[in-house]
Amino acid sequence: MKRYGIMVLALFALVSGCTEQRTVQKTETIMGTQVSITVVARDRDQGEAAIEAGMAEVRRFDDMMSLYKDSSEITEINRAAGKRPVRVSPEMIEIVEKAAEISLRSGGVFDVTVGPLVVLWQMRLKEGKVPTDGEIAGVRRLVNYRNIIVDKKASTIFLRREGMIMDLGGMKGYIADQVADLFKRRGITNALIALAGDIWALGHREDGKPWRIGVQHPREKDRTLAVLELSDRYVCTSGDYERFVIREKKRYHHIIDPRTGMPSTGVISVTLVGERGALIDPLAKVPFILGVEKGLGLVRDFGAEAIIVDDQGKVTSTSGIVLQ
Repeated sequence: MKRYGIMVLALFALVSGCTEQRTVQKTETIMGTQVSITVVARDRDQGEAAIEAGMAEVRRFDDMMSLYKDSSEITEINRAAGKRPVRVSPEMIEIVEKAAEISLRSGGVFDVTVGPLVVLWQMRLKEGKVPTDGEIAGVRRLVNYRNIIVDKKASTIFLRREGMIMDLGGMKGYIADQVADLFKRRGITNALIALAGDIWALGHREDGKPWRIGVQHPREKDRTLAVLELSDRYVCTSGDYERFVIREKKRYHHIIDPRTGMPSTGVISVTLVGERGALIDPLAKVPFILGVEKGLGLVRDFGAEAIIVDDQGKVTSTSGIVLQ
């Protein structure tokens, strides 16, 4: 679950006037990126224990969901595509079902089986080339979330066509949800969980005020689009600056439209805010592909708030967000 060249747009300020003993923070490299957890606890010992438990949870899901680990469940599923069902954990069943639900409700604009197209583009761009129309057409036939067969009774997942690749990189919000739920069970109700720049803002800062999350402009580093005051909300930013190359003065980025097999155009940044990461994280890719108007419509249908920047630099937001 690596994200290459990611620019963290969500900047949080720990301006709480708190004592060092109550607010505890730690950062580790997991999933090939920075994972930062901040908790407000009754004392340092409780805070450090909660953070260690949270980091262990992130590592556990990385072991399950990483495409870069031979022993992960997702690797086993992909390796067995077109051959046999793979027995997996109940959590993997839940993750894939949630991903398939977003795929369905977005009309396949988000497709958890987009992996073959992503791999093709990565390979060709690394070579300094762009995939041919024939290569794209050949790979697109492998991309279809409807070819995921989930058997909850047998606890198995089967990809119907050999060569299919599920990529759960858009489901890290599910991991953040699980860490937030773990904290609540441990009596931690105020925390920040940041995975690759996306943030679960649980409860409040130590001074009782909401967490403040600043969203930067994707092209202008010194420009802040909005300062979000969040409690019990997940915020996710996705942009064409995360993984991209320039070929013949044209930008090719990592967000692929499954319908065309090409990188999407028209939008350069999307920030979404909602109640659960498992919904908001995959949904953030949808406005990239649908465009501003249709993207905002779908975001509203899901009950989320959004900031969208198009390729002309125009910034549009839903009514619940105040732009600066």
